[in-house]
Amino acid sequence: MIRDYLLLLSWLCAVQGKIGYFWHITDIHYDPRYSAQANAATACWNTRNGVGGGRKTPGKFGDYGCDSPWELVESAAKAMKTYRGEGIEFVLWTGDALTRTTGMNAELRLQCLRNLTDLLSRTFKGLFVFPVLGHDDTVNFSQLAELWSTWLPQEALDTLKSAGYYTIEQTSEKYRIIFLNTNLWLNTADNRMLHHQSGASVVDNTQDPLNQWSWFQTTLETARRKEETVYIVGHTPPGVDDRESGASVLNERHNAKYLQLIRLYSDIIRGQFFGHWHTDTFRVVYNDNGLPVSWIMMAPSISPTTPGGPNNPGLRLYKFETTTGQVLDYTQYYLNLPEANSGTANWLIEYSLLEYYNLQEITAISLHDLADRFTQFNDFAFVRYYAANTVSLPREVEQIWGCGGPLNGACALHHYCTVTRLNPESYKKCYSSYAFALASTGPSTPRIYLSLYYHLVLLACAHYYLASNR
Repeated sequence: MIRDYLLLLSWLCAVQGKIGYFWHITDIHYDPRYSAQANAATACWNTRNGVGGGRKTPGKFGDYGCDSPWELVESAAKAMKTYRGEGIEFVLWTGDALTRTTGMNAELRLQCLRNLTDLLSRTFKGLFVFPVLGHDDTVNFSQLAELWSTWLPQEALDTLKSAGYYTIEQTSEKYRIIFLNTNLWLNTADNRMLHHQSGASVVDNTQDPLNQWSWFQTTLETARRKEETVYIVGHTPPGVDDRESGASVLNERHNAKYLQLIRLYSDIIRGQFFGHWHTDTFRVVYNDNGLPVSWIMMAPSISPTTPGGPNNPGLRLYKFETTTGQVLDYTQYYLNLPEANSGTANWLIEYSLLEYYNLQEITAISLHDLADRFTQFNDFAFVRYYAANTVSLPREVEQIWGCGGPLNGACALHHYCTVTRLNPESYKKCYSSYAFALASTGPSTPRIYLSLYYHLVLLACAHYYLASNR
């Protein structure tokens, strides 16, 4: 009897798999020049949006017009250790560690990265932190490999040192993480750091810079042959910016090739994790027949500022099944910046994904359905999404920056198209076709357009209701 019970228990554990957790942090943008003692004009290295939103001096833990002070970064590390100091399998650190300025010399950049690396090493002692390069991390590959050598095995260090990308194989759990150097795929105008990082005299940005495409597909093929599941991690995602009216950053050729590979290997890909936009958002990848086959999650930044407007600092904790790589849920943490500057940095749970959006699971289909709910006039899914998108930004700040003012129909349409259309051209067609339908609503207007139209009419009221009940 007892033997049968133990066998049953062992079988159930094998079926359900081991539950693990990992943190995702991104876009720290540490600014060593930030000073709470300075005036608004000289508070930080790269002032955006106007310091303070009316404050005369910046706060201790940051300002909506500046990148991150050290006090904010330390508070984030402390929060991660406090809320989940045990049970963490690894940490994803998806780039842009340094403030966005050309005024920092190479020596200062390297020292700032060393300080951040030391802080994360102390916070996650004995654990692996897996970093990727952001476009503002203009430090030589070899220096980064030396800096992160305690976290990465030699095989990963070899490709990081030569090209800025690497892979980690979890052989005992049968899953693999692929870490991309998305800087190699940026538009030419944004590709300013490649010569310095790679040491190469010329980087061909039209074909296969530093052989990343060849390596990426070979690594995916190896994972399929070994029956491994895969996570893909990078800094700059495909598609367009949900905050800046459809701006795209990846080179169009590389953007299309990335989506093509995701479709080809979607059967083994269990998740894609990126940063860069600073916002809390997601994307759905469709196959050639229009069926959802994969998803991308973008975590919000620790930095409270971005060219498209401010946000509260955020941290994300994922829950997953280690044997299959299936992501089960995530918990989003945030820091209310004005409250922190009035007292102490109290990082709080903002929401958990499944409960917040009333989902049963995290799949491409469920996220497609969630995006579709953005168009339903009797569903507040988009209102919830928009509140999370700026990480529960205070209402008075959001009214200034959010969608260029109060939430409106064009804003909802823009977000719907950015989530479901990852090719810049398909985004433009999505936005223009819906906008045309809304402008010419009549008896012959398709039902989906009417649904979106009525939904958008109610958005302002719904947004006011949600903001009033935060």
